[in-house]
Amino acid sequence: WDGPALLVFSDGKSIGASLDRNGLRPARYSITQDGTVYMMSETGVVDLDEAQIVQKGRLGPGQMINVDLATGEFKDNIAIKSEIASRHPYGEWIANARKDVQKMSFAEERIYDDSTTTFAQGSFGWGLEDIGMQIQDMAGSAKETTYSMGDDAPIAVLSTRPHTPYNYFKQRFAQVTNPPI
Repeated sequence: WDGPALLVFSDGKSIGASLDRNGLRPARYSITQDGTVYMMSETGVVDLDEAQIVQKGRLGPGQMINVDLATGEFKDNIAIKSEIASRHPYGEWIANARKDVQKMSFAEERIYDDSTTTFAQGSFGWGLEDIGMQIQDMAGSAKETTYSMGDDAPIAVLSTRPHTPYNYFKQRFAQVTNPPI
């Protein structure tokens, strides 16, 4: 499942927050003159005197913040990721270990006839819409298919069409609550 999620974490030495890669949950922070960091989902959740605020910000998709509880040092997304990136020679490791995949030839003739292919697709829950919107798109663009958040299809239990078992157990986006944190 992929968001909207804001993860707040602590190990007793530091406390931080990280937003999922889609950045759909709001996450704002304010730092006051005394060094206190306030993090909230919505502006106005905590009443702060504007004259006391020295810095304001928000987490974007995949970003994080962290506060060292012993020193009070605040680190933003760039500082955290720069520190982690400088710990090891990751670029050198990738350059030394990278293996390029060569294009492979494939058989021009089909492996399965139409009836076997249709049976296999139906057995695995693939319909014509899935083939047209996902497989054709991925094969044609050589990229993962991207969708919007909207999903107006009825849930599996109310659908008149057959569904694979996992469709009966997934949570839909509209069923997620979004209370202020």
